[in-house]
Parts: sequence; structure tokens; C-alpha cells
Amino acid sequence: MIKKEQQQLDKKDSAQIDRLRSELVQIARLGAKGDGERLRIQVLRLIRALRAEGDDLADVLQAAVFGRDEATTASAIRSVRGQGGTSLSVPVPTDGDSRLDLLRVEDPPVMPHPLVQSPNVIRRLDTLVAERRSASKLARANLQPSRAVLFTGPPGVGKTLAARHLALQLQLPLLVLDLASVISSFLGRTGNNIKQAFDFAKRRDCVFFLDELDAIAKRRDDDSDIGELKRLVTVLLQEIDLWGPNNLLVAATNHANLLDPAVWRRFDSTVEFPSPTADQLRELGELVSDKSDLVPREWRDALAMVGANSSQSDYIRDLNSLRRATLLGGKTNGRQVLTELLAARAPDLKLGDRKRLAVSLVKAGISQREASKLAKVARETLRSTL
Repeated sequence: MIKKEQQQLDKKDSAQIDRLRSELVQIARLGAKGDGERLRIQVLRLIRALRAEGDDLADVLQAAVFGRDEATTASAIRSVRGQGGTSLSVPVPTDGDSRLDLLRVEDPPVMPHPLVQSPNVIRRLDTLVAERRSASKLARANLQPSRAVLFTGPPGVGKTLAARHLALQLQLPLLVLDLASVISSFLGRTGNNIKQAFDFAKRRDCVFFLDELDAIAKRRDDDSDIGELKRLVTVLLQEIDLWGPNNLLVAATNHANLLDPAVWRRFDSTVEFPSPTADQLRELGELVSDKSDLVPREWRDALAMVGANSSQSDYIRDLNSLRRATLLGGKTNGRQVLTELLAARAPDLKLGDRKRLAVSLVKAGISQREASKLAKVARETLRSTL
């Protein structure tokens, strides 16, 4: 009898050690990434579990991470939960293998730069917000606001930014489920991960964002996928079917052509995000710059011309490269980086756009010889255009 009890205790101790090892690996991983917020969440989760078991290590961890003062600890917990305590008052579900959080919570969402989109996209987004704000009015007419919307378009055109915009307008936290990273090493567990994430989002006011939808919701007639992956599509479709009208579900894909046909029918509407025009990139450049900006407006306009039909993220990246070069090496160094960026993209422009680019470069202080070379325009043509 004593031997049996000892074996049970040893088994329990072994399970606790395995769990503690898993938690420590996760904490180390988050620390290596510099993700302080999620690290504190993970430590809080471990402290609660240890305290429930009467383990003194809970007090040691609390003092090491949050300090011994109770007020300091309470303040730290509030900061981890997010402003208003809406989203993280209950820990988000985790993957059973990696112990990583299945959801990323943005409360409030942070816009890295203002939203600049085509008039059609802005109108569609405004409609979604108006429906949510007028839910009671719709209910009196036996109508419901859109419960699920699909964002399509190439990478970097503002789909994730638009989801953040919706959450900010509705004053709700944004819960992000990255379907590309939620896939477990055990595919059967991935279906459970998806269900956990949906169940968590259903129980609180939020905007629920499914990123990289095509990572799972691919066509089920794709012979390259194994049967378990095809069953994940069915799990995802069932969860979307069960999504109620109280919260807004937003999904995004860079590859709409890969989606299973049944996926499209699950969404009330689809918003297509086009690649930005040169005018939209100019507007974006103005919004993210001020009078003290090191990069002249003519340089920003030149980047906008060659960046048309690419992406907003590419434009912001190039603009920041110019800023760094100018800050560290002055205008001469900045002009060199500008010419390198333009030389790589100018040949793809039409003749009329290349002429306008050449004129813009001359106004930015670049010689006619260099401007005609970069824009691939004859010097005689540039002189006549000027």
C-alpha cells in the first residue's frame, strides 16, 4: 500500500516537473524575443498555478518579476491585462505543445501609421462600424449587423491595419488568431486550438481577427494536402457557422484563389484591398511626416511614384531607410540611398510616369543628367518636359 502511494506521489511530482520545465522554456522563449508583456502574462499564469498547489516558488517569482509590494503587483497585473481589463482578465488559451498563447490581444490596438485606403474600402469599413453602432435599430427591423467579413488583397496593403481601425472605432480589443502559427505538431490538436480560440473570443466583446486564413482554409480538392488538413477546413467552417452576431469576425487572406469555395459563403461580405496608387502613397507620406522630417517632400513623392501598385508597407520601409541614411550621413548619403531605391524600380514605370519622376528628381536637387539616367528618360525629353 505504501509503495503504491509512493509511486503515485512520484508520478505526480514527475508531472509537475514536466509542466514546470515546459513553462520555463516558454518564459525563456518570450524573454529571448523581448516580448515583455506576454512574458509577464506567462509568469502570472505560473504563479497562480504554483500558489494553488501551495508551492513557495510562487512568492519567489512574484517578488522577482513584480516586486514584493502588493500595490506594485496589482498595478503590474492591471498593465498586463490591458487598459480597462477587458481582454486579459482571463488568460488566453495556449497550445498544448509549445505553451505559446494562441491569441494575440491588442487592447487597445495600436496603429503604426494612419489608415489610407481607396474610397470604396473606406466606405465599406464605415458601413461595418455604423452597423455595429446601430445594432438596436437593426434589431427593431429584425435585422442583424454583419457578423463576419473577409478581407482579400496582396500582402502589405493594409488588411491588418483595417482590422485595428475597426476595433479602435468600436472601442473594442482586437483578438488576433494567426492561423499560420496555430498549427500544432499534432494536427489533431490544431482543431482543438481553433475551437479554444473561438470559444475564448465568443465570451467577450471584441473584434476577432483571423489572419492568414488560407493557411488552413484551402481548397479541399487539393491533392497535395493530407486528410487531416482537410478536416481542419471543416472544423474552421463549423466554428465560423457558430459565430454569433454579437461580435465582429474579420478574416484576411493574401491568396483568395486558394480558399475553399465553401469558405466564401460563410462571410456576409468581402472587402478587396487594392494595391496603393501613387496619390495614396503621397498622402500616407504626408501623414507620417512633419515639418522637422529629414526627408524632403520631393523625395517622398519620388518614392510614391515608383511605389505605386506595390504596398504601403514597402513604402514605409523605404521611407524609413531614407530617414536613417539622412540622419546618419546627411543629405548626401540620403540622396545616394534614394537613387539606389529609384534605380531598382523606375524601369517598371510607363513613359509618362518616368517623365514625371525625372521632373520630381530635378526639383529634389538631383542633376538633370542623373535624373534622366534614373528615370530612364532621354535628357532632351527631360529638358522639353521641364
